[in-house]
Amino acid sequence: MEISTIQDSLETLQTRLKLKQTSRKKRIDELVHQTRTPLTILRTHLEGFQDGIIRFTPEEVKTCETQIDNLSSIITNMSGLIDAEKDVGEQHMTNVDLSVLVRQIVAGLKAQFDQKSVELAALNHNKITVHTDPYLLSQAVYNLLTNAYKFTPSGGRVTIAYEVIDRALVISVRDTGVGIPAEEQARVFEAYYRGKNAVHTSGEGIGLYLVKENLQQIGGKIELESAPGKGSTFRISIPVSD
Repeated sequence: MEISTIQDSLETLQTRLKLKQTSRKKRIDELVHQTRTPLTILRTHLEGFQDGIIRFTPEEVKTCETQIDNLSSIITNMSGLIDAEKDVGEQHMTNVDLSVLVRQIVAGLKAQFDQKSVELAALNHNKITVHTDPYLLSQAVYNLLTNAYKFTPSGGRVTIAYEVIDRALVISVRDTGVGIPAEEQARVFEAYYRGKNAVHTSGEGIGLYLVKENLQQIGGKIELESAPGKGSTFRISIPVSD
């Protein structure tokens, strides 16, 4: 084998290794980002318990247990990624009651929203069952609600609603926040992209990217309607089987 051929092979191998390393780092960044929602909810609840703002009820305890389970799942995925022994994209499909999922998510985030004087409301509570991965769907909804929280000023409102339209489950998250300029809307789902309105907010620009990635794993998609000064509406769509 000629030296030039060996060199080409080594360069190709080096390129592949760099791409793999970049992909792994990106996935770790995603998993680290996902830990922030359960940690924030747990911290808010613990502070609420200490201050007497949140009552120590079975429902609140269940909220904390759910977040601990989420953290455990994220840590397991991260360990598998580092060891290259586990497929972090593995899905765990089951029947999910949307009324329960939404109620748990809203209960977990309510104290955080209350601290900022932003109303968080679920507009309906009817039972709709969908066969999906509850963790991936929950993370998508959590990220949409926390994104709305960031860009909605005190006194604003964030709502979540769901319904079945044309054999698809549609979950809508609407806020009365600052809105997104038309020229930025095509890029908000890109990893690490931060628009003009994000300059003075915390974060790395990965939340909405994760929403899109999680939904793609369960056959879903995300759409956006927004205008500066008029808030934003994000719509999740997931196929519903008969």
